Amino acid sequence: MMLLHGTKLPKVLGASRALSSSPLLVKTGRGGRSSTNARTVTIFGATGKMGRYLVNNLGQLGTQMIIPHRSDPVTPQYLKVSSDLGQQHHVYTPDFNDEELLMECVKYSDVVVNLTGTDRIKLHNSWVDSNVTLTHKIARACKKMEVPCFIHMSHTNADVASPSQFLKTKALSEEVVMHELPDAAIIIRATDCFHARDRFTHYLARINSVAKLAEKGRTPLYKKGLETYKTPVYGPDVFRGITNIIMMNDRERERLYQFVGPRTYSLHELMTSITDITFRQYRPVIGRYNHFWNKYLLRSEPYIRHQMISDSVALGLPGLEDVGITPTTLEEKGLFWLRSYRIFWQVWDPVDGRKSNIHGNVMGSGENI
Repeated sequence: MMLLHGTKLPKVLGASRALSSSPLLVKTGRGGRSSTNARTVTIFGATGKMGRYLVNNLGQLGTQMIIPHRSDPVTPQYLKVSSDLGQQHHVYTPDFNDEELLMECVKYSDVVVNLTGTDRIKLHNSWVDSNVTLTHKIARACKKMEVPCFIHMSHTNADVASPSQFLKTKALSEEVVMHELPDAAIIIRATDCFHARDRFTHYLARINSVAKLAEKGRTPLYKKGLETYKTPVYGPDVFRGITNIIMMNDRERERLYQFVGPRTYSLHELMTSITDITFRQYRPVIGRYNHFWNKYLLRSEPYIRHQMISDSVALGLPGLEDVGITPTTLEEKGLFWLRSYRIFWQVWDPVDGRKSNIHGNVMGSGENI
């Protein structure tokens, strides 16, 4: 069902898809995209870089989804293929200050998932507006509509005293959610995610690949990457875990989860793993005056978050294994998107195979003669 600009979720929607406690919405089919699992989920932030993973996982199980968005009607259309016909309802919400519209988006839902937020400053919205105020409005709407489960995406390093504005506002958003929904909120804390559209491994691969050939892999890293430790997690693993949490009974759910990767790297080891895939030279450097002339050493938000802050993994919290997910390593999946940073004639070479040599190849295709 396609909604035009300025329209709200129709009242008749409750007649065709109500809460799972209603006899009108029952579990049908053998399971899969063309079935109905009697659950309704509202996903805020589904049109972001990682929301598609959750939409696809829920669509495979026959979940009915409400997807609010602020973009034009064409932008979220790629999500439609994740579900069967009529299983997704896209709602145009141009103004999140409209609490009545937010309540309409969540009033029929068993679970509301909040993936909103930004890791970079916006022109018209501050860090607090994007990561705290919006979350507060959604949580308040869920409180008024008595939504039984609210899942909020946060970060493992969230701390109100953090030098990173992103991590500071993520900590504030957790406090807002727990204040509004102390009994219904579930907090998901994840480390930096790696996947095809991430801003973590792409950032690290980029600061290495921009080095000129004469610089022989000169890569500026904070303290040469020896004092920063990361435990990155595979993005699709995180959302498979969230999907499993959604499908659980409420008594089985914990109130706080921590999703981390299977291996802890120093930043130097992580860069080594990345350059083993990209076939680029790597030489970590740091100089006394580098921050004056090298834009990648400016104390920007990505530099602070990805290079200066180590992941603080708490012990004893339920993780991916507790929700039935086996964590994936960077070495298993990184080839699929990091190969784009290779020199063009080595793009399709395997990681453990012989590298192509362009010299002596008159066609310049990189094929070995």
